[in-house]
Amino acid sequence: MVRATNACLACLLLVLVGVLPARADIIQTQTWGSLIPPETVSLTFNKYDGSLGDLTGIAIELSISTVGGLAEVDNESASAVSETVSFGTSGELDYFGSTVTVPLQLALTTTQAYVSQTFTLDPDDGDGIGVQSGGGDYASLAGGTVTNSASADVNSGVWSEYVGTGTYDILLNISTFLELSASGGVSQGSTPPDASGYVTVTYKGVNAPSEGAPEPASLLLLSSSLGGLALWRYRRKRHGHRIDNQA
Repeated sequence: MVRATNACLACLLLVLVGVLPARADIIQTQTWGSLIPPETVSLTFNKYDGSLGDLTGIAIELSISTVGGLAEVDNESASAVSETVSFGTSGELDYFGSTVTVPLQLALTTTQAYVSQTFTLDPDDGDGIGVQSGGGDYASLAGGTVTNSASADVNSGVWSEYVGTGTYDILLNISTFLELSASGGVSQGSTPPDASGYVTVTYKGVNAPSEGAPEPASLLLLSSSLGGLALWRYRRKRHGHRIDNQA
């Protein structure tokens, strides 16, 4: 009898856990590209149409992919230079252009996807100011195929901007990324790469009841049954203990 009661309690607990509302994330992803920087991209997202109190967080991810292009450097100084060239695509969310308040981490810090290579450039060979191809004072770096991403949480104080009916726009500024380790005396130029990527908005911890979940009254009845069974089992054990002591 005791084993049967324990099995019944275990089954009821499993049922109760299975019908309780689950918490899930709602994820929206908008892709962009392919485009040639510099460009500004506007992406439209749906607001969360539930209650603000349902949310446990809002996160935004920015991903950038860069393909091809060409970076060029030409030494204009009278001395040889060791030059590291980094080339690709960078992007950041437009804090003032977006219709919601985006995370500062993704607006003030660029997300970069690039390749790098170090060159030793000979002294200027007299080919004139600006990038002149050829000669030991010149080098070029072909862009590769690279992807990079960054994410950040939206400040809880502005979650209300993401909740309601309708949509909002997030603007993204895309640029060619060209960085030199020792830019003094070195001319630079580039043929822009091809850029693409996506922005994802995630509403975290949203209530997501499973289909056919029982009404609150049914859940109350089920939990009351569990409590009754547990109390009956406790009393039965105490009663049996008293009989053993009397014996």
